[in-house]
Order: sequence, then C-alpha cells, then structure tokens
Amino acid sequence: MTREELEEIVIRFMDSFTTMTLACCVEKTPWTAAVYYARQGFDLIFFSSPRSRHSLAFAANPAAAAAIHGDYRLWQEIKGLQMQGRVEPITSPLALAKATTTYLKKYPFVREFLSDPAAISPTVLKKMAKVSLYVFRPDSIGYVNNEAGFGTRWKLDIEDGAVVGDPVLA
Repeated sequence: MTREELEEIVIRFMDSFTTMTLACCVEKTPWTAAVYYARQGFDLIFFSSPRSRHSLAFAANPAAAAAIHGDYRLWQEIKGLQMQGRVEPITSPLALAKATTTYLKKYPFVREFLSDPAAISPTVLKKMAKVSLYVFRPDSIGYVNNEAGFGTRWKLDIEDGAVVGDPVLA
C-alpha cells in the first residue's frame, strides 16, 4: 500500500466515526475514557474536564494510546485505528479558536452548549464551565483491516503532524 493510499484510508476512517477510546496510565494504574473527537490533520481534538480521571492522568503522564473502531459482529469484518502519542491541553488563543471551529464544524449541536449552556439546564451550565479542549497527537497510527486477512495491520509514523517514511505492514 502506498503512503498516499494509507493516509487517505486513515483520514476517511477518522472522519467516519465520532468516538475514540483514550488510554492512559499513571503509577501503574491504567484507565480508558471514550470521548467525542474532531480531526485536525492527524490530531484529534476533544473536550474534557481538567478534573476528570483521564485528564489528571495525562497531566501527570501525557503518553497515550487511542483506538477508533466500529462495532463488528464477525472478526473478519474488524477494521480500526490503533494509535500511540500524547495528550496535551490546548492553551494558546489561536489554537483554541482553530480547535473550537474544527469541533463545531463536526458537532454543530455543541454550539448551544458553549454559547448558552444555561438554556439547556443548570447541570449543563455547571459542567460546561469546567471543560477544556485537549489534543491527542499521534506518533504512530496502525490501521487494522481483517478483511485483508487476520491481523493485517499497516503502520504510519507521524512527526509534527505529518507522515514520515513509507507505511509498514506490521
């Protein structure tokens, strides 16, 4: 598979789903969290509370793994992305504006949560006052495709948001 073909598959796959599972580990204690995400290049933007278990873990150890996959009934149908990288809070005003725009483009309903959370409910107002934007930046992305054979996995290495080298059949 060429680099361009795999990049296209990965981007199309990221754009086809809404939820990723993030994995973290602090003091030998693993944890996962499912979050909505929006793609910005290969980076994945998500909202979370800085006081959530996973955000506190990422503050202590930004190393992360993430998975995006569908719900398949047969092992022969399984396709998905397995990624490793880092999670960081988005702090610069320009990056926040860009990330928010990207997120709202994918999830227009979130606009109301951000602009007038009190109109939805007092609970939403309380929770939205406590969320921040984060980015998962992958260092490598594995594309699993059991339709091509059990355990078929192509790997892309990512550096500074761009693919480096050729894809590897892992």
